[in-house]
Amino acid sequence: KMAQLLVALCLLVTVASSQGQAPIPSFRPPAVPLLNIDPWISIWARSDNLTDVWSTYWPGTIKAFTGLIRVDGVPYRFMGPEDQDGGSLPSPIQQVSVVVYPTRSVYTFQNSQVQLVVTFTTPLLPQDLDMLKPISYITYDVSSLDGKEHDVALYYDNTGEIAVNKITEEIVWKRFTYGDLEMMRIGTQEQKVFGVSGDAVGINWGWFYVATNKSDPGMSQVMSGSLGSRKSFVDTGKLPTTDDTRMPRAVQDDWPVLAISWSFTVPSKGVISKKVVIAYDDIYSIQFFGQNLRAYWRRNSPDDSFQATSVLLQSAWDDYAVDIQRCISHDAALLEEATAVGGAEYATIVSLSYRQACGGGKLVWNDAKKEPWYFMKEISSDGDLSTVDVIYPASPFFIHQSPVLLDLMLRPLLAYANNETVSGDNYTYVWAPHHLGFYPIGDILPSKQENMPVEETGNFLLMLAAVKQRVGGDSFFPHYWPLLKQWGEYLTTALPDPGNQLCTDDFEGPSPHNSNLAMKGIVALSAFASLCDDYEPSLAPKYRSLVKQYVTQWMSMANDTDHYRLQYNLPNTWSLKYNVAFQYLLNIPAFPDSVIQTEISYYLSKHLHEFGVPLDNRAKFTKLDWLSWIGAMASRDDFQTIFHSIYHFANVSPSRIPLTDWYGTVDGEALPFTARTVVGGIYLRMCIA
Repeated sequence: KMAQLLVALCLLVTVASSQGQAPIPSFRPPAVPLLNIDPWISIWARSDNLTDVWSTYWPGTIKAFTGLIRVDGVPYRFMGPEDQDGGSLPSPIQQVSVVVYPTRSVYTFQNSQVQLVVTFTTPLLPQDLDMLKPISYITYDVSSLDGKEHDVALYYDNTGEIAVNKITEEIVWKRFTYGDLEMMRIGTQEQKVFGVSGDAVGINWGWFYVATNKSDPGMSQVMSGSLGSRKSFVDTGKLPTTDDTRMPRAVQDDWPVLAISWSFTVPSKGVISKKVVIAYDDIYSIQFFGQNLRAYWRRNSPDDSFQATSVLLQSAWDDYAVDIQRCISHDAALLEEATAVGGAEYATIVSLSYRQACGGGKLVWNDAKKEPWYFMKEISSDGDLSTVDVIYPASPFFIHQSPVLLDLMLRPLLAYANNETVSGDNYTYVWAPHHLGFYPIGDILPSKQENMPVEETGNFLLMLAAVKQRVGGDSFFPHYWPLLKQWGEYLTTALPDPGNQLCTDDFEGPSPHNSNLAMKGIVALSAFASLCDDYEPSLAPKYRSLVKQYVTQWMSMANDTDHYRLQYNLPNTWSLKYNVAFQYLLNIPAFPDSVIQTEISYYLSKHLHEFGVPLDNRAKFTKLDWLSWIGAMASRDDFQTIFHSIYHFANVSPSRIPLTDWYGTVDGEALPFTARTVVGGIYLRMCIA
C-alpha cells in the first residue's frame, strides 16, 4: 500500500508540474469551494475530507451532494457523511489530497486497486463576460493502480435543498433530453421570483439542472427518494428503474434527489473520465427599482422557455474541453504571477480566494440601457446589494482580473445617485450612496441609506480613477461629470478632519476624527484631480493644492512620534493605515512614502501576533483584506512576514468556514464575516508590484 501511495503522489506531482505553479500541497483550506457560480449557488466543503460532513451553502445550511463508487462490487463513498435519514452510507475510500486552484478544486482518492480524481470546476474567467455563465462541471477520472482491470460504478446525486430557502418548501422535478444530453431539473412548486432577499437566505425560484451524455451505454438517471436511490446503488450498482412521481412534496419528505450512475471497466492502463454539467437558471437575477433584470447569458433569450437553458447546457457540454483547458491555463498563469510577486504562501491564498471574490456577484443585462451591469452581494454582513465599501476592498481582484467588471459594478450606483431609476425618491445627498437595497432587490430610499459620506465618496472616486486608467470610460464619464464634481467638492468641506462620521469599520463603533478615514479622503481628492485632467483641466491645480495642504495638516495632527494615531485627538493610539494604498495603485501624488514605511515598521516591531497585526489598538482582531493591503505596500521581506501570518491563519484556524476576513490575531478564531468578496483585496500586491 505504501508503494501505491507513493506512486499516486508522484502522479499528482507530475500533473501539478504539467499545469505550472501549484498551491502548496500541504495547505489545509478552512473550507473548499465546490460549486461557486454566484451568491445563490455558493457550495462549500467545511472539513478536511469530502466525506466528513455534508456540503453546505456559505452560511452553513446543508445543500447535500453525494458521491459513491463501487470497485469490483465493493461500495465506498467519496462525498457526503456516513449517516443519512433512515440508513447509512458505506465506508469512505481513502482521500489522498485536496488542492484548491483558482477555478478548480481537485480531490484525489484511492484504495489498493484504483485512483479516483474528482474535480469541481466553475469556469469564472471574468476577462470574457460570456464565461460568467451559471455553469459548473464535476469531472470523475478513474484509473487502475495495480495494473489490473476493474469493474467500476460511480454515483452522483443532489437533493432539492439546492433550490429552496427552507426544507419545508415543496418541490417538483422533471426530465428532458436535448441534443447529446439527458437532463434533470428540480425547483420549487411556487416559483415566486424575488420571494426572498437579504443575507443568509437561499434562492427558491428558478431551476437547478444536471446533465450528462445520453449516449453513454453505462449511464442511467433517476429522480427518486434519496434513501432508495443510494441503497439501490450500494447494493446492486444500479439505480431504481422508475422515477418517483409523488410531487409536489417537501424537500425533507424522503429527500428527493437527481441521481446519475455510470458503470464501466477501468483498463489496466489509462483513465476513464465521466462528467456532469450543472447549471442554475434563476429566470430573473436582479430587481432594480421595479426593473426585472435577467442574467447576462440570457440577454438574447428573453423568454422563460426551457430552450435557452437547454442551449446553455448543450453549449457547456460542447465547450467542456476548451473550458477546462482555459481554466488550467488561467490558473497556471495566475499562480505563476502570484508566486513571482509574493511567494508560494501568497499564491496559495490568491488561489483560495479566487472563486470567493468572483462568485459573489451577478452579471445581468439591462435591456433599457442595452448594456451589462454587475451587482455584488454583501455576503454575511447584512446582505446588502452593491455596497460601495464592500466593492472597494474587493476591487483589487477586479482591477487585476477584469477592470471592465468594476466599471459595470459602479454603473448602477451612478444611475441611482444621478436619479436615473424608474421608481423611488430622488437622491439629494451631496456625497456618494452606501448601497442599493437588499440582494437581489434594489429599492432603497435615500432616507434609508447608511450614510458614510467621506467613506463612500472616497471609495467611489478612487475606483472611478482606476476604471479611467484601465478601461477608459469616456462613454459615461462626461454624463456623470457634474455628479463627480459635486463629490469632489464635498470632500473639500470634510477634510482634513471628517469629524464624527461612520467608516467601513463601523462594527468597531464610532471613531471621530479618524485619521485613516481622512487619509482616504485626501488620496481620493488626488484621484479626483487626475480625473479633472481629462474632463475639466482648469480645476486640477486647485485640488492638487488642497491635497498638499491636507497632507501637511494630516501629518501634524496624526503624528504620535514613531507612528500615526487612530484619531487625531487621541495620543497613544494607532491603526492600520490601509487607505493610502490606492495612491500606489493609481500612482498619484499624495502622502510621502515615509508615512507608510513608518507605519509598517511600527506594526511589525510592536503589534505583530501569531496571526497578524490587529486592525487598531481597540481589539486583538484584524481584517484580512486591510492587512493584506498593508502588506501590498511593504518591502518583499515585510510583505512575506505579514502574509505568512495570513497564510498561517487560513491553514490552521479552527473556524471551518469559507475564508473569513475578520478574525482574532491571537487565537485564530473567525468572527462573524464569512465568504465575503472583500478577500479580493488580496490581489492588491499584484496590482501595484
